[in-house]
Amino acid sequence: MANAVPSYRLYREKSGESGDFWIHSETIPERTHLHNWEISRHRHDSFFQIFLLTAGSGEIVGANDLRHFEAPCVLFIPAGAVHGFRFSREIDGLVLTALGDRLASLAAADRRIAAFAATTQVVSLRPKDDNAGLLIESVRRLHAELHGRAAGRLLLLEPLMTAAIVALVRAGTLSTAQGDASATEDRIEKLTTLIAAHCREHRPVTFYAQSIGVSAAHLNRLARAATGLSVQELAARQLMEAARRDLIFTPTPVQAIAYSLGFADPAYFNRFFRRHTGETPGTFREVERRKLVVSA
Repeated sequence: MANAVPSYRLYREKSGESGDFWIHSETIPERTHLHNWEISRHRHDSFFQIFLLTAGSGEIVGANDLRHFEAPCVLFIPAGAVHGFRFSREIDGLVLTALGDRLASLAAADRRIAAFAATTQVVSLRPKDDNAGLLIESVRRLHAELHGRAAGRLLLLEPLMTAAIVALVRAGTLSTAQGDASATEDRIEKLTTLIAAHCREHRPVTFYAQSIGVSAAHLNRLARAATGLSVQELAARQLMEAARRDLIFTPTPVQAIAYSLGFADPAYFNRFFRRHTGETPGTFREVERRKLVVSA
């Protein structure tokens, strides 16, 4: 139950901190080794956190789930979110903790930031992503300014935090988009392989959808977005390619080709072929073979 999860104030036990106290930074090992690299579930009602992990791995223990992470990555914990950690002993990096009202103003200005910041996030950092580079630089600069004494350091904190959050949201959005694209490509590739293997069996869309692990409607949407054709249209195209190849390059009678392609009735094969080409299989064979003779 949420009420059973402790809510912690960080770093100061008394209320009424000074106006300058809105952000804190420390290394991850500083805090985790005190707890044997495992922090029980809790929440921070007024703070959000950004963990920049440069080494190690672990798990976020949420209210009802468990999420694995591995460096290099960034963890984002919104205010009020139930979370705990199990870190590997080689964990390293920085953790920023800041008052939630500093994030609220950014979320109000951009709905994409608001959507991202509403839930716990795990964002993998890609080496060639400029957003990841800006994020890493901003978090490290924040840590350096907080622990330094350079002139004007307090003036830099808010713009650096803004840069860190914007870069984090951009990196997270890019990572999600690329992940979705990769998953779609994998499914389309698997669909193509399955159709090549089973198109002669005239399987329904549900067969391919169950094999891939999605609904029939979703698979049809993916297929249309990637190829412009439905699953059944892709299967029909595969059958037509096989039919054309057999009609041109083999002496097999049209009736036998129909049976080999899974048509129980050769007359239906003739109608199927004519619907896609505008001519019968016999006419198609005659015309194409004549072209081959002329070319030779």
